Amino acid sequence: MKRDTDCVIGILVGEQNERSPYVRSLLRTAEERGVVAYSVTSQALRNPDSNAVLGYGLAATFGYRMQPMPTVVYNRIPTRREEMLPVTAAVKQQLRDRGVPYFNERFFNKREVDKVLRDERETQAFLPMTMTEWNQQKVEQWLEEYGALFVKPIAGSFGEGICRASKDGTRYRLDTRQGADVRSYFYSRARDCVLACKSHLGGAQSIVQEEISLAVHEGCKTDFRVHLHRTAHDDWEVVAIGAKVGSRDGITTHVHSGGRVEEAQRVLTNWYGRTAPAVRDELEAAAVTVCRVLVRRLDENLGELGLDMGISTDGRVVLFEANAKPGRAIFAHQTLRRAGLLSRLRVIEYARFLVDHYSMAGVAR
Repeated sequence: MKRDTDCVIGILVGEQNERSPYVRSLLRTAEERGVVAYSVTSQALRNPDSNAVLGYGLAATFGYRMQPMPTVVYNRIPTRREEMLPVTAAVKQQLRDRGVPYFNERFFNKREVDKVLRDERETQAFLPMTMTEWNQQKVEQWLEEYGALFVKPIAGSFGEGICRASKDGTRYRLDTRQGADVRSYFYSRARDCVLACKSHLGGAQSIVQEEISLAVHEGCKTDFRVHLHRTAHDDWEVVAIGAKVGSRDGITTHVHSGGRVEEAQRVLTNWYGRTAPAVRDELEAAAVTVCRVLVRRLDENLGELGLDMGISTDGRVVLFEANAKPGRAIFAHQTLRRAGLLSRLRVIEYARFLVDHYSMAGVAR
């Protein structure tokens, strides 16, 4: 197969995911499409005087070798800690200086996402009531008013650190996650419950959200992961929707906290029957609108997003979280494996688009 020598994709990773299953599958897909791609750490890429870099890619077998400098970089650094390292900041500045495009530049935090989406009329209706700065008295009032609240670290991932405070008869209940297990504590006063929640966070900055009454599937609360890619036509496409069915005693629907993935169409049809396609269209349209706003407000080269969205018992579409480094758990479901391939193809196509776009912009200058 003829190789695309203009598009060289560097997949920016941490040391712990240089050879992850997703990275390996993406490298295979790139190879099949004649595109040079390899994974590379910030430390290896931080060499502005070189025309080559040590990366992990395809040869006769997978292995490390000297690779050409990338013409585009896809950021898959897996943790916020690694992304905050000085060497990573230096690499990003080096790429800017060289005019090398990179996409999905950084993790989002929940506070900034809420702010920009709440500022826009087209997206504010999708958001639950949210408190972005901790106010002890107001949290207590919200607990009384809404009956249940989620408190989420602004820099959390996979549902880690989330607390749920709720009214339970004449008592107040705090649910916290310990690995895949949930621990519950009971208090006679709202104030004590809220203080215990704050203590559980250990000083981490957080947001507070009302609990939305979600539709249920097989007796369990259910929401959706909507996985989207920016296309070579510079718009957004939904490549997959997976229904996340929570465990009966789970705080959230995350797979890491005991949830499971089901086929979204099956769940929607169970709820809505013949009108399910129209509901899915509404969910997809809302997701695309959110993506367009986040590109405009937070990251102009954003190329991939995973949105956690739900449908309330009164039919309202709600956005819970926007993930700029989305996990790929939904693609393990047998009905979504072909969508997993489509997702990888869209990464490669968008990388090519950015190379062409930046090249044309350079000519114009």
